[in-house]
Amino acid sequence: MKRLFSVLAALAALTVAARAADGGEHPRFEYDATAPEALWAWNDPVPWRVGVEGGRAERTVKIGGAECDWSADSAEGVLSVAPWGWLEFYGRAGVHRGKMERGGHSAKSGTGAGGALGARANLWEIGPERDTAAWRVAIGLQAEYAYRSGGEKDGAKAQWGEAFFFLPVDYHLSFRGTQRSAYATDAHAMDLYAGPACSLLDGDWTENGTKFSFRGNQAAGAAGGMRIWVLPNLCVEGSLAWFDGTSWRAGLQYRF
Repeated sequence: MKRLFSVLAALAALTVAARAADGGEHPRFEYDATAPEALWAWNDPVPWRVGVEGGRAERTVKIGGAECDWSADSAEGVLSVAPWGWLEFYGRAGVHRGKMERGGHSAKSGTGAGGALGARANLWEIGPERDTAAWRVAIGLQAEYAYRSGGEKDGAKAQWGEAFFFLPVDYHLSFRGTQRSAYATDAHAMDLYAGPACSLLDGDWTENGTKFSFRGNQAAGAAGGMRIWVLPNLCVEGSLAWFDGTSWRAGLQYRF
Protein backbone atom coordinates (compact mmCIF):
# COMPACT_ATOMS: atom_id res chain seq x y z
CA MET A 1 0.00 0.00 0.00
CA LYS A 2 2.85 2.37 0.87
CA ARG A 3 4.45 1.63 -2.52
CA LEU A 4 1.15 2.45 -4.27
CA PHE A 5 0.93 5.79 -2.48
CA SER A 6 4.57 6.46 -3.33
CA VAL A 7 3.94 5.75 -7.05
CA LEU A 8 0.81 7.94 -7.06
CA ALA A 9 2.67 10.77 -5.34
CA ALA A 10 5.50 10.51 -7.89
CA LEU A 11 3.04 10.61 -10.82
CA ALA A 12 1.28 13.61 -9.32
CA ALA A 13 4.60 15.42 -8.91
CA LEU A 14 5.55 14.67 -12.54
CA THR A 15 2.16 15.92 -13.77
CA VAL A 16 2.52 19.22 -11.89
CA ALA A 17 6.07 19.66 -13.22
CA ALA A 18 4.98 18.91 -16.80
CA ARG A 19 2.12 21.41 -16.62
CA ALA A 20 4.44 24.06 -15.20
CA ALA A 21 6.97 23.46 -17.98
CA ASP A 22 4.23 23.69 -20.61
CA GLY A 23 3.06 27.12 -19.48
CA GLY A 24 0.68 26.30 -16.64
CA GLU A 25 -3.05 26.20 -16.90
CA HIS A 26 -3.47 27.21 -20.55
CA PRO A 27 -1.14 25.28 -22.90
CA ARG A 28 -0.57 26.74 -26.33
CA PHE A 29 -1.44 23.56 -28.23
CA GLU A 30 -3.94 20.89 -27.27
CA TYR A 31 -4.54 17.59 -29.06
CA ASP A 32 -8.05 17.20 -30.45
CA ALA A 33 -9.08 13.58 -29.84
CA THR A 34 -12.25 14.03 -31.97
CA ALA A 35 -10.34 14.84 -35.17
CA PRO A 36 -9.97 11.88 -37.59
CA GLU A 37 -6.49 10.78 -38.58
CA ALA A 38 -5.21 10.53 -42.16
CA LEU A 39 -2.89 8.23 -44.06
CA TRP A 40 -0.75 11.23 -45.05
CA ALA A 41 -0.77 14.50 -43.15
CA TRP A 42 0.57 18.01 -43.86
CA ASN A 43 0.92 19.38 -40.35
CA ASP A 44 2.50 22.76 -41.10
CA PRO A 45 0.99 23.97 -44.39
CA VAL A 46 2.16 27.12 -46.15
CA PRO A 47 -0.19 29.99 -45.15
CA TRP A 48 -2.90 30.53 -47.75
CA ARG A 49 -5.54 33.23 -47.91
CA VAL A 50 -8.78 33.38 -49.87
CA GLY A 51 -11.11 36.33 -50.07
CA VAL A 52 -13.39 38.60 -52.03
CA GLU A 53 -12.84 42.24 -52.96
CA GLY A 54 -14.76 45.00 -54.65
CA GLY A 55 -13.79 48.48 -55.65
CA ARG A 56 -13.96 51.47 -57.92
CA ALA A 57 -11.14 53.31 -59.70
CA GLU A 58 -11.47 56.92 -60.86
CA ARG A 59 -8.72 58.49 -62.95
CA THR A 60 -8.08 61.29 -65.40
CA VAL A 61 -6.75 59.93 -68.70
CA LYS A 62 -5.56 61.45 -71.96
CA ILE A 63 -6.94 60.58 -75.40
CA GLY A 64 -5.03 62.33 -78.17
CA GLY A 65 -3.94 65.13 -75.84
CA ALA A 66 -7.44 65.74 -74.43
CA GLU A 67 -8.20 64.97 -70.79
CA CYS A 68 -11.11 62.64 -70.08
CA ASP A 69 -12.61 61.09 -66.95
CA TRP A 70 -12.21 57.33 -66.64
CA SER A 71 -13.75 55.04 -64.02
CA ALA A 72 -13.94 51.28 -63.56
CA ASP A 73 -15.86 48.99 -61.19
CA SER A 74 -14.60 45.56 -60.15
CA ALA A 75 -15.61 42.50 -58.12
CA GLU A 76 -12.92 39.86 -57.68
CA GLY A 77 -11.88 36.74 -55.83
CA VAL A 78 -8.43 36.71 -54.23
CA LEU A 79 -5.99 33.86 -53.57
CA SER A 80 -2.60 34.37 -51.93
CA VAL A 81 0.22 32.25 -50.52
CA ALA A 82 3.13 33.21 -48.24
CA PRO A 83 6.06 30.80 -48.74
CA TRP A 84 7.98 32.85 -46.16
CA GLY A 85 6.66 35.08 -43.42
CA TRP A 86 8.01 38.23 -45.08
CA LEU A 87 6.89 37.47 -48.68
CA GLU A 88 3.42 36.92 -50.15
CA PHE A 89 2.28 36.21 -53.73
CA TYR A 90 -1.32 36.83 -54.73
CA GLY A 91 -3.70 36.72 -57.65
CA ARG A 92 -7.10 38.24 -58.39
CA ALA A 93 -9.74 37.31 -60.95
CA GLY A 94 -13.23 38.66 -61.48
CA VAL A 95 -15.60 40.86 -63.46
CA HIS A 96 -15.13 44.49 -64.48
CA ARG A 97 -16.70 47.30 -66.44
CA GLY A 98 -15.48 50.74 -67.49
CA LYS A 99 -16.93 54.18 -68.10
CA MET A 100 -15.50 57.06 -70.16
CA GLU A 101 -16.58 60.70 -70.06
CA ARG A 102 -15.20 62.92 -72.80
CA GLY A 103 -16.43 66.08 -74.44
CA GLY A 104 -19.58 66.19 -72.33
CA HIS A 105 -20.54 62.69 -73.43
CA SER A 106 -20.34 59.54 -71.29
CA ALA A 107 -20.61 55.86 -72.18
CA LYS A 108 -20.34 52.60 -70.23
CA SER A 109 -18.96 49.28 -71.36
CA GLY A 110 -20.55 45.97 -70.53
CA THR A 111 -19.19 43.49 -68.01
CA GLY A 112 -15.93 41.79 -68.87
CA ALA A 113 -13.28 39.64 -67.21
CA GLY A 114 -9.78 40.24 -65.94
CA GLY A 115 -7.38 39.80 -63.09
CA ALA A 116 -4.07 40.70 -61.52
CA LEU A 117 -0.86 39.11 -60.24
CA GLY A 118 1.31 40.65 -57.57
CA ALA A 119 3.68 40.27 -54.64
CA ARG A 120 4.11 41.95 -51.25
CA ALA A 121 7.26 41.91 -49.11
CA ASN A 122 8.23 43.28 -45.71
CA LEU A 123 11.75 44.66 -46.11
CA TRP A 124 12.50 46.16 -42.70
CA GLU A 125 10.86 46.12 -39.29
CA ILE A 126 11.29 47.78 -35.92
CA GLY A 127 9.54 46.93 -32.66
CA PRO A 128 9.77 44.81 -29.51
CA GLU A 129 10.51 41.08 -29.59
CA ARG A 130 7.75 39.31 -31.54
CA ASP A 131 6.82 36.98 -28.66
CA THR A 132 5.76 39.96 -26.56
CA ALA A 133 5.16 42.63 -29.20
CA ALA A 134 2.03 44.73 -28.94
CA TRP A 135 3.18 46.87 -31.89
CA ARG A 136 5.65 46.95 -34.75
CA VAL A 137 6.42 49.21 -37.70
CA ALA A 138 7.49 47.78 -41.06
CA ILE A 139 8.52 49.16 -44.43
CA GLY A 140 7.39 47.04 -47.35
CA LEU A 141 7.16 46.87 -51.11
CA GLN A 142 4.25 45.83 -53.33
CA ALA A 143 4.25 45.30 -57.09
CA GLU A 144 1.24 44.30 -59.20
CA TYR A 145 0.20 44.06 -62.83
CA ALA A 146 -3.49 43.94 -63.76
CA TYR A 147 -5.23 43.36 -67.08
CA ARG A 148 -8.98 43.92 -67.28
CA SER A 149 -11.68 44.31 -69.89
CA GLY A 150 -15.24 45.48 -70.26
CA GLY A 151 -17.54 43.75 -72.72
CA GLU A 152 -19.48 45.50 -75.46
CA LYS A 153 -22.59 47.46 -74.53
CA ASP A 154 -24.37 49.94 -76.80
CA GLY A 155 -21.29 50.06 -79.05
CA ALA A 156 -18.81 50.71 -76.20
CA LYS A 157 -16.16 48.35 -74.87
CA ALA A 158 -12.82 48.65 -73.08
CA GLN A 159 -9.60 46.88 -72.22
CA TRP A 160 -6.89 48.27 -69.98
CA GLY A 161 -3.78 47.35 -68.05
CA GLU A 162 -2.10 48.83 -65.00
CA ALA A 163 1.30 48.39 -63.38
CA PHE A 164 1.11 49.40 -59.72
CA PHE A 165 3.99 49.93 -57.27
CA PHE A 166 3.58 50.77 -53.59
CA LEU A 167 6.07 51.49 -50.78
CA PRO A 168 4.00 51.25 -47.57
CA VAL A 169 4.92 52.08 -44.00
CA ASP A 170 2.84 49.67 -41.91
CA TYR A 171 1.93 50.10 -38.23
CA HIS A 172 0.71 46.84 -36.68
CA LEU A 173 -1.05 46.91 -33.31
CA SER A 174 -2.04 43.70 -31.52
CA PHE A 175 -4.81 44.00 -28.92
CA ARG A 176 -3.39 41.58 -26.35
CA GLY A 177 -3.74 41.15 -22.62
CA THR A 178 -6.81 38.90 -22.46
CA GLN A 179 -6.86 35.13 -21.94
CA ARG A 180 -8.81 34.75 -25.20
CA SER A 181 -6.10 36.32 -27.38
CA ALA A 182 -3.00 35.44 -25.35
CA TYR A 183 -1.81 32.77 -27.81
CA ALA A 184 -3.08 34.21 -31.11
CA THR A 185 -0.38 36.18 -32.90
CA ASP A 186 -2.67 38.37 -34.99
CA ALA A 187 -6.05 37.86 -33.33
CA HIS A 188 -7.90 41.09 -32.71
CA ALA A 189 -5.17 43.12 -34.37
CA MET A 190 -5.07 46.13 -36.66
CA ASP A 191 -2.79 47.35 -39.45
CA LEU A 192 -2.60 50.96 -40.62
CA TYR A 193 -0.50 51.55 -43.73
CA ALA A 194 0.28 54.42 -46.11
CA GLY A 195 3.01 55.45 -48.51
CA PRO A 196 3.96 56.66 -51.98
CA ALA A 197 2.61 54.81 -55.01
CA CYS A 198 3.09 54.70 -58.76
CA SER A 199 0.44 53.70 -61.31
CA LEU A 200 1.12 53.18 -65.02
CA LEU A 201 -2.32 52.94 -66.64
CA ASP A 202 -3.08 52.54 -70.33
CA GLY A 203 -5.73 50.92 -72.48
CA ASP A 204 -8.12 51.07 -75.41
CA TRP A 205 -11.64 52.45 -75.49
CA THR A 206 -13.84 51.50 -78.43
CA GLU A 207 -17.05 53.38 -79.16
CA ASN A 208 -19.25 52.95 -82.25
CA GLY A 209 -16.50 51.08 -84.06
CA THR A 210 -13.78 53.67 -83.38
CA LYS A 211 -10.89 52.71 -81.10
CA PHE A 212 -9.15 55.31 -78.93
CA SER A 213 -5.97 54.65 -76.96
CA PHE A 214 -5.76 56.27 -73.52
CA ARG A 215 -3.12 56.68 -70.87
CA GLY A 216 -3.22 57.73 -67.23
CA ASN A 217 -2.59 61.45 -66.79
CA GLN A 218 -0.67 61.14 -63.49
CA ALA A 219 1.61 58.29 -62.49
CA ALA A 220 2.81 59.44 -59.04
CA GLY A 221 0.47 59.37 -56.07
CA ALA A 222 -0.16 57.84 -52.66
CA ALA A 223 -2.13 54.98 -51.15
CA GLY A 224 -3.18 53.86 -47.69
CA GLY A 225 -5.60 51.65 -45.83
CA MET A 226 -6.61 49.69 -42.77
CA ARG A 227 -6.74 45.95 -42.08
CA ILE A 228 -8.59 44.64 -39.00
CA TRP A 229 -8.32 41.03 -37.80
CA VAL A 230 -11.72 40.46 -36.22
CA LEU A 231 -10.82 36.77 -35.62
CA PRO A 232 -7.46 34.98 -35.68
CA ASN A 233 -8.09 33.88 -39.29
CA LEU A 234 -10.53 36.50 -40.58
CA CYS A 235 -9.82 40.10 -41.55
CA VAL A 236 -11.62 42.98 -43.23
CA GLU A 237 -9.67 45.53 -45.24
CA GLY A 238 -10.30 48.86 -46.89
CA SER A 239 -7.87 50.96 -48.92
CA LEU A 240 -7.69 54.22 -50.88
CA ALA A 241 -5.40 55.37 -53.68
CA TRP A 242 -4.95 58.98 -54.73
CA PHE A 243 -3.60 59.93 -58.14
CA ASP A 244 -5.58 62.44 -60.20
CA GLY A 245 -8.70 60.81 -58.79
CA THR A 246 -9.62 58.74 -55.75
CA SER A 247 -9.93 54.96 -55.98
CA TRP A 248 -11.08 52.57 -53.27
CA ARG A 249 -11.14 48.85 -52.53
CA ALA A 250 -12.76 46.83 -49.72
CA GLY A 251 -12.66 43.13 -49.00
CA LEU A 252 -12.84 40.18 -46.67
CA GLN A 253 -10.11 37.53 -46.33
CA TYR A 254 -9.78 34.20 -44.56
CA ARG A 255 -6.35 32.83 -43.66
CA PHE A 256 -5.77 29.08 -43.39
